[in-house]
Amino acid sequence: MDVAGATYLYTVAVIGITFIGFSAIVMMLRQTSGEPSRPLDILVAHIYMEFGLIISVGSLLPSLLAFWMLGPQLVWQISSALVGLPLLAISVIYPARRRKATSETLPWYTKQNIATIILISVVFLTNASGIIQDRAPAVFLTAMTAFMAFSLASWLRALNIIFLKELR
Repeated sequence: MDVAGATYLYTVAVIGITFIGFSAIVMMLRQTSGEPSRPLDILVAHIYMEFGLIISVGSLLPSLLAFWMLGPQLVWQISSALVGLPLLAISVIYPARRRKATSETLPWYTKQNIATIILISVVFLTNASGIIQDRAPAVFLTAMTAFMAFSLASWLRALNIIFLKELR
């Protein structure tokens, strides 16, 4: 049983899986450069792999839930909650995880990233609440796409920071 936007979501899931693989390969390449991985490098790689997993699994959730013969509105509400809650948790816990990896204070770009993830998670959780009934599929697909685009853009920025620090 397919849901509205299933083909689009399958494509997003493939991009998420590719993102996970690419993240792992880049971090392995960094290790082969002779530089030991710093705790922050490992944390960054882990976070972006988590993002890729959320993108992949989150994109598959609506189709999975539809197989359980749930109503369309419930499919989008549950899917939104199952994506929004982990994103919110990651954004709340990240500062402590980063403090454990490095003694540095949170840079401004990290605060911006956290704010963006919180905003996206609020969109998912608003969709989960049922307030947005007619547009629930569109809101879910848009929020998932926004999270994917954010993840890819912030990963590229993180690579610059990791590799530019190494070149100094």
